[in-house]
Amino acid sequence: QSTDMKRKHDAIVGDGAETKKMKQLRPFDFAAHPKRKIALRFFYYGWKFDGLVQQNNTENTVEKHLMDALIKTRLIENPDECDLSRCGRTDKGVSAFKQVAALVVRSSTIDDTSFWSPDSSEETREKYSKEAEELPYLKMLNGVLPSSIRVTAWAKVPLSFSARHACSSRIYKYSLPRANYALCKMRAAAALLVGHHDFRNFCQIDMNAARVEMSYVREIVSVTVDEIRPSTPHSRYDLLELTVVGTGFLWHQIRFIVGVLHEIGLGNEDPSLVSSLLDVSLTPRRPVYQMAVDSPLCLFDCKFEREGQAVQWTTAEEKVFEKNFSHLQREWAEAATRARLLENMMRELAAESRGGGAEVDEDRGLTEFVQDKARGGEYVPFSKRKTCDSLEEKAVKLREKRAREERDV
Repeated sequence: QSTDMKRKHDAIVGDGAETKKMKQLRPFDFAAHPKRKIALRFFYYGWKFDGLVQQNNTENTVEKHLMDALIKTRLIENPDECDLSRCGRTDKGVSAFKQVAALVVRSSTIDDTSFWSPDSSEETREKYSKEAEELPYLKMLNGVLPSSIRVTAWAKVPLSFSARHACSSRIYKYSLPRANYALCKMRAAAALLVGHHDFRNFCQIDMNAARVEMSYVREIVSVTVDEIRPSTPHSRYDLLELTVVGTGFLWHQIRFIVGVLHEIGLGNEDPSLVSSLLDVSLTPRRPVYQMAVDSPLCLFDCKFEREGQAVQWTTAEEKVFEKNFSHLQREWAEAATRARLLENMMRELAAESRGGGAEVDEDRGLTEFVQDKARGGEYVPFSKRKTCDSLEEKAVKLREKRAREERDV
């Protein structure tokens, strides 16, 4: 499939653009079919969407496209009545590989996990075929979804199953250019994140009661920083990959962690900064610092390993794996060849500049990409930066705001 063909397909299905209104569907008798709760496993490219969860100010969310596909294939009748849950909430720009959502859908088989709606008549239930095969959920959904959202597996789950609460751990990956980072310092700092800690200084906290009153203690099981296909000697155009395994995460937590490791890797801060930020008695107010850019972040896997919550995935639908795999290969080939083209240009431009006697900072653009802004003037250490309000100060301000509002009523 050529790049032009892919672009035309994406334009037709509304990928990356405002979703077109769905055509009026013919009447369909959902009461004539059994239902079941299933989990769907799917991947998507975050840079194409305005986040996972549906929002009032945009239709270009992963969940909106998924709901439209479920309605178009007549797997659900009403998005508000399908008992939807999702495992990890990803923000705008953030991708996922093994994202999981659970919901009630139409089925074509009768077994101990399927059920009928109250509107289904006894005659319908008695006459329904007991020999029918299950619907090809993967093929049906991938046939109408944008090419940047692909469903890779499904599973039967109990009605009580919640994709969020049944998840035992989540794995995030974040890739960044090798540049001139001191890898040993980044690894030393990353190791300090492991364990149960209060991560309030590694996330964004909104000024609302729910955010201010919640606990910021989370468990990180492991953190690794690996070199991906390193050159000998290493090249600034190699990649590093941060992998974080945890039981739960806070808003923008990974991107704030990368923001701290970025400064440590550049030699601007010592690895001990991580310990200082984790000690909320020593650092009750988060220093103002930039979280890392969104596009390299991926919710890579969601594990369901708690007793009674294991998920048995079904992937064996005709040519689904082959189509998904070749789709990813085409996307990779396009990205990798473009990256090589750009690298050739950069190397030649740098060589010409050095030949003319000019000094070239060949890492600047790479590290500016990670910090999501242009490099400023003189570096200000974390210990000397302005700080956000502490949680306690936010709580006081919220109480004062409520009191003013009550007086004004």
